[in-house]
Amino acid sequence: SSDLIRYDSAPLSVRHYDRDTTEPNSFYLANLEELLSWKPCAQDVFNVAMTPLAKRQPELQSKRPRTLVCHDLMGGYLEDRFIQGSDTKSPYVFYHWQYIDIFVYFSHRMFTVPPVCWTNAAHRHGVPVLGTFITE
Repeated sequence: SSDLIRYDSAPLSVRHYDRDTTEPNSFYLANLEELLSWKPCAQDVFNVAMTPLAKRQPELQSKRPRTLVCHDLMGGYLEDRFIQGSDTKSPYVFYHWQYIDIFVYFSHRMFTVPPVCWTNAAHRHGVPVLGTFITE
């Protein structure tokens, strides 16, 4: 029948799954070679934030002092790496977006791409999000 809809999903690569739970999670880039060779693909759709950056007052370019918050994944907030959420009993929640200007996500990896959940939440409140690049 011409009305038949077919959907063939492409399996995600190993880097898109947590080793312990097999749940899809945000990935990181472990070294410079991975960064330079990375190309977006259909499998990365889960790691793309969908919430546009909202307008913010006052604008980030204003002359007032700014506040940057750095979220450290290894500070015990390991559950926020899961793309589809987590059933943890007490997840880390940030309530004060109106008081910060820039949010940085840090995960102790060479190149950290902030998880979609953090980027979407920050963008909803007009806060830009940065990942990290570690040079040690």
